[in-house]
Amino acid sequence: MMKNMFYLLGVLLSLDGYTQTGIGTTSPVNKFQVETTAAAPLTSGSGFNGNLRLGATGANQVLDFGLGTTFGWLQARHKTIYSENYFLALNPNGGNVGINKSNPAKALDVTGDIAVSGALTGGNLVASKLSGFVSNITSISAGRDLSLSDNGTILRSTATSGITIGLPASGIPEGFNCMLLQSDIGQITFSGTFYNRNGFNKTAGRYSILTILYAGGIYIVSGEMSN
Repeated sequence: MMKNMFYLLGVLLSLDGYTQTGIGTTSPVNKFQVETTAAAPLTSGSGFNGNLRLGATGANQVLDFGLGTTFGWLQARHKTIYSENYFLALNPNGGNVGINKSNPAKALDVTGDIAVSGALTGGNLVASKLSGFVSNITSISAGRDLSLSDNGTILRSTATSGITIGLPASGIPEGFNCMLLQSDIGQITFSGTFYNRNGFNKTAGRYSILTILYAGGIYIVSGEMSN
């Protein structure tokens, strides 16, 4: 016990305004610096992994900090079962969080692009809204098949003669939707199996707008159309 106290006293005395303290390095650049082996957070086991750990007496959850080969990480997890993870809360009592932004105006304020690989779900079925967004517009001048990358976009045809848009029989997910605009004189014909109220298969003419929706395993193509 006495040995630990003297060790702690020595550490505290070294943390003055003129000294840098290093663990794993003899030449720390900052006031306190830890150097260790770079490694991604483990998903199993319980061995050494990371640079720094915060834990609580009697609790299984810990917050580990580390550095991978190309990224930094923090992971809330079980202290001995790395396959068991815990929630990570940022400002749980309030306050905004900024990424590349030092004066966030919203709960999460991000400067730059955001990519989401899973679902984006609103927290309130009545009040949750999307605002301030515009659709991506893809210009086409020749016929082609729809692709997954067309989901949620506006296809703007600048063709001056007729073209055909194919509706593929596979590879398109449930809920796929896009808008198509015939912005020039080239009429657009649709190929594949699809449905609408009048059995139309072409755009009605220049400046026609229509929607393509894949729902219930079928395509619905509807809007300003003709044969």
